[in-house]
Amino acid sequence: MRESLTESLPRHDARSKVEKSSVKRSLFRKRNVIRSAVGLALLILAPSAAAFAQTDAPPPAPMDAPPPAMPEPPPAAPPPPPAPMAAPSAVEATPKPPTNTETMAATRPEVLPPIDVGAWLRVSGAFQNAKEPKKVNDFHFDNAYVELHAGGKIHKKVGVTLNLNANMTNFGGANPAGTPTPSAGDQLGTSVAVEDAIISFDFQDEIHLWAGHLLVPVDRANASGPFFMIPWNYPGFFAGVAAPKEGPSGRNNGAVVWGDIAGGRLTYLAGVFDNANIGSSPLYSGRLRLALLDPEPGFWGNGSYFGDKDLLSIGIGGQFQKHGSATDVGDKDWGEFNADVLLEKKIPGGSWATVEGAYYHFNVNDSSVGSPMNVSDTIMALVAYASPTVGVGNIQPMVRYQWEKIKAGSGPSPYSIDAAVSYLIKGPALRLIANYSHTKITDDVSANLIQLGAQAIFF
Repeated sequence: MRESLTESLPRHDARSKVEKSSVKRSLFRKRNVIRSAVGLALLILAPSAAAFAQTDAPPPAPMDAPPPAMPEPPPAAPPPPPAPMAAPSAVEATPKPPTNTETMAATRPEVLPPIDVGAWLRVSGAFQNAKEPKKVNDFHFDNAYVELHAGGKIHKKVGVTLNLNANMTNFGGANPAGTPTPSAGDQLGTSVAVEDAIISFDFQDEIHLWAGHLLVPVDRANASGPFFMIPWNYPGFFAGVAAPKEGPSGRNNGAVVWGDIAGGRLTYLAGVFDNANIGSSPLYSGRLRLALLDPEPGFWGNGSYFGDKDLLSIGIGGQFQKHGSATDVGDKDWGEFNADVLLEKKIPGGSWATVEGAYYHFNVNDSSVGSPMNVSDTIMALVAYASPTVGVGNIQPMVRYQWEKIKAGSGPSPYSIDAAVSYLIKGPALRLIANYSHTKITDDVSANLIQLGAQAIFF
């Protein structure tokens, strides 16, 4: 625009044009010099001005909220699973069967309150004619037995056990007059009884003191009870009573000192009992047990360990009671001696075999006329084999033979043979059984019996 104005001025002579042109060039050069100086100054002062602006300038206005974060990418795919391990053997895959000691609440190691509880149950039915016991053409339930267990540790070295039991075999039976209408007592079933009421002082493995109403230590059969033996029926009760003195359910009132030596290689038990009768002499009872292969610790015992141990165990027991065998024939001190051996061997593949034998001698009076037979000697032998796992359990056939000698008796001695097959789903904790028994008392008296039973232990 400036050039347009200059061109519009009046034109003079050539000299005037030259002078004006010189003036213009001079002004143009001055302007360029000024512009260059200003540009250089701005370049020099720009950093300082920026710093000054950052220090003194008011804070910037808040910016709008940032946009929402992008969603996280999906997690990476998990690594592939490890290669499958080899399947365990039949023995490893089968749960360990419980022992009698493990199922008793107060004898579980280092168990402190609260109280533990358990329930044990046995149910069976029998095929036998009540009027003609040789025949098996009738059926009835012969066993509906239950135990309720409670116990625990009050202190690390002090425990308590309270077990109740009852058998409902009388439920719905005939009344005492023999009429078909059940009595009130039968409708309620058999009374519940105190099986165990024990306070236990467990000082160390080698010495324990247990007192109250408790098991009488004398033989393997009483220590294991019916739940932890292979046969379904308790031994010694098929003719005369061929068993040590014990009391209801093998218990009595008294105290026992016992201990495990060398981790259960040797176990001793010694007790004194009075049957809650201060008028009778005390009953002294004891037992020694020696385990030559796997140890066998604990107050309670087993008639089998159901494939959990390689066992060779030898036991001896005895009892004495002053005037303990008094009858109408005469007065006599009671004495008893027994010895037993249990051999159980695991077989590769998940099976096992069991051999058991026992001998008893009873120092008793002669049998009186019309009274139960007094047995002086008895022998028991058992053989069993458990198969590898079939389905969910082991199949275990068994044969047991029992023989009794009657004191001052005449004729053949009574004997009994049991043949049974068990299906062990969880060892003694869950098993089914079919049992056949043949018993011969005399030449004219014999009996046959078929039983179907089931047993369960919750602990």
